[in-house]
Amino acid sequence: MAVTEGGRVGWRRTGAAAALTAGGLLLAVTAQAQPLPRIEGPLTMEQAVDIARQKSLRVKAAGADARVMDSMRREALAPFWPQLSANGYFADQRMAPNVYSSAGNTMAKNYQVFNSDQTRDGNFTAMYPLFSGGRDWYGYKAAVARADAGRQMLGGAEVDVAMQARLDYIATVREEENVRVTADLLRDIDERLRVSREMLEAGRIPRYYLLRDEAERANVIQMNAMARGRAEWALVHLKTTLGVDLGSPITLADRLEFTPVTLPAEEGAHHAVEGHPEVKAATKQREAAAAEVRAAYGNYFPQVSLSYMYDWAWMKNRAWESQAENMRMRGDTSEGYSIGVVVTLPLFDGFMRENAVNTAKTKLERAGYAEELVRQQIARDVHHAVVMLRAAEKGVEASRKGLEQSEEEFRIVKERFEAGRGIQLEILDAQVSLTRARFNSVAALAEYHTQLAMWLRATGRTR
Repeated sequence: MAVTEGGRVGWRRTGAAAALTAGGLLLAVTAQAQPLPRIEGPLTMEQAVDIARQKSLRVKAAGADARVMDSMRREALAPFWPQLSANGYFADQRMAPNVYSSAGNTMAKNYQVFNSDQTRDGNFTAMYPLFSGGRDWYGYKAAVARADAGRQMLGGAEVDVAMQARLDYIATVREEENVRVTADLLRDIDERLRVSREMLEAGRIPRYYLLRDEAERANVIQMNAMARGRAEWALVHLKTTLGVDLGSPITLADRLEFTPVTLPAEEGAHHAVEGHPEVKAATKQREAAAAEVRAAYGNYFPQVSLSYMYDWAWMKNRAWESQAENMRMRGDTSEGYSIGVVVTLPLFDGFMRENAVNTAKTKLERAGYAEELVRQQIARDVHHAVVMLRAAEKGVEASRKGLEQSEEEFRIVKERFEAGRGIQLEILDAQVSLTRARFNSVAALAEYHTQLAMWLRATGRTR
């Protein structure tokens, strides 16, 4: 296919334009993308909780919601301030009179009736509500309650994120402990394999003993590789929860250790329920719904407002144009002010008020049910966490005793085997029992810390 020089130039220009466009899009995406923070060094569980509370998108979203509700609270203060508006009218009409109103949504609404063919009008209007039947005041109280609920929901989001960070940290530590268990098992098998070779050379054991140890070593190498893979994946999951760069070179500073806690009595559990952010948020939502009911009743009361207006107007009629030249441009002007009190008593609005009250009452009823439901759920979670934490404590104690017994059994069997008084099957069984006891100890400690994290979440605490 032949290509002319002009075709080559056009292709080059098109390719250059495409390259520039692609480069611009890449720069735009790069400018918009926010790089994840990178952390290094040892990391404790409490540090992980603090980082998650700062970087979690869920916490940031809850903080934005709280700021929205607080802004709505300030917005609800508007009826308590004077409403001011400046208005200008330029009217040219062939039919009079006509009614004009000011633009915008300010409460200081201005209305004008113009009879002249041409009118230029400027005025300043002020209005201040004196009494609204409590509608404005209780509307503000509802906004305050919602703002408080938003802050409590932010606290609840922090509690949930802190719990998730703890659970991921515990899972990572558990997998790393399992790696240590398999690594210790591999060292024990390597040592036993060395002894078995020496005993085989001395003619004290048959060859299949050595072959079985070598097969057991291959299995343990596979176990160790799988454990390392799970540990690396758990660490990636933890970094994702923390919201940090997945390439961050961090090491976990805490180990799985038993730290007993004092569990609350029945009265303490009740206080934990009352102090939970979710319960407080539900209570504030109910208070907001109750204030809205009272605000809805305000529409039955007279509405009283104080109004003030200063006005300047210039008017001209086209009938003057047929008169003498000196009368053609004549216009009348007026200037003055007015002040008055407006009282409005709503009589009938198509049952809008009645339905608004019923709606507010139904919302209050629903908010009450929601609050009781949250209380029940939190109380259930607190009691469940206490029961499970006590069970986890007993599990840790039982696993410790089992580990001690398995270590002692393995020591005795190993000494018998090395002295030539035992068989290989005994030492293999003792090794399996010891490894299982070590895994059980790690699992019991991880379960204890998991239930501790769940207990902190149930009581509404981050630490």
